[in-house]
Amino acid sequence: MSLEYAVSCCDCRDLAAVERLLGGRQANVVITSPPYAQQREYDNSSGFKPIPPDQYVAWFKDVAAVVEHVLAPDGSFFLNIKEACEDGERLLYVKDLVLAMKREWGWQFRDEFIWKHSGFPGEYRFRHRNQFEPVFHFTRQHVIKHNPYAVGVESDMIRDNGGGKRAGGGHMVATNQEHDPDAGESLPFKHGIAQVGNVLEIAVNSESTGHKAVFPKALPEFFIKAFSDPGDTILDVFAGSGTTLAAAFGLGRSGFGCELSPAYTDVIVRRIQNLSSQSFHLDGDGRSFEEIKLDRICGSSKQSEVVAA
Repeated sequence: MSLEYAVSCCDCRDLAAVERLLGGRQANVVITSPPYAQQREYDNSSGFKPIPPDQYVAWFKDVAAVVEHVLAPDGSFFLNIKEACEDGERLLYVKDLVLAMKREWGWQFRDEFIWKHSGFPGEYRFRHRNQFEPVFHFTRQHVIKHNPYAVGVESDMIRDNGGGKRAGGGHMVATNQEHDPDAGESLPFKHGIAQVGNVLEIAVNSESTGHKAVFPKALPEFFIKAFSDPGDTILDVFAGSGTTLAAAFGLGRSGFGCELSPAYTDVIVRRIQNLSSQSFHLDGDGRSFEEIKLDRICGSSKQSEVVAA
């Protein structure tokens, strides 16, 4: 199995740049955490200007269009974003974005996962500390790649229906029902793998990457395992410090990322080089990452890629 890892210092709304990055591949899973409107400061050298909340949906439309173009038909798009509070109440641009994805741009809104964490210490007047973030799941078609037992948990509360109805992959389905509604009789429990729900309790990131908004590697790992197969292609269109690519590497998937910031593109390349012991080279002329300054690459062409050998 030939796995590839590449990062492009580019605007992910540029379809040609993303297609060049993927080199003809389709992404089986796209997972990303986009800029949170004007909520955070980002690398000034990237030229990115925070998006006002009332302009966010219009700005994101091109992102969604690019993802739609490169996503495999049975692929999944996961979006981790939560609105901030302003003047004592939550902004609504994330809600507007979810509605636009479904009602205006034709995506199927499959689920809303809850990433539960401890939050950050602080005092909040007239509201409570935030301890969760949503991860929205979108697809283009009804039948998708899904491996729920890849993220299942061992349980002694699996109903043994003696070879009757089974979930995908041949595993018994965990249930709290005392009776099989089809058989009309009590069934014994057995040991097996139970599906998990859509609330994911994962500690906030403790890894030092230099990025201000890093989600923990366990978050993309969950979605990669549950919605792709070994050897598949994983894409993060706002790659940040490369956490999604690192998760893809650890799980035997190819990983690709778009990152507008030259500094964080540098971080991603070094991070994946350290994990994989592979040397990256510049697509086009073959020079190694160590032979050139990444800011020169990005300064001369926002569509340049640094690709693993």
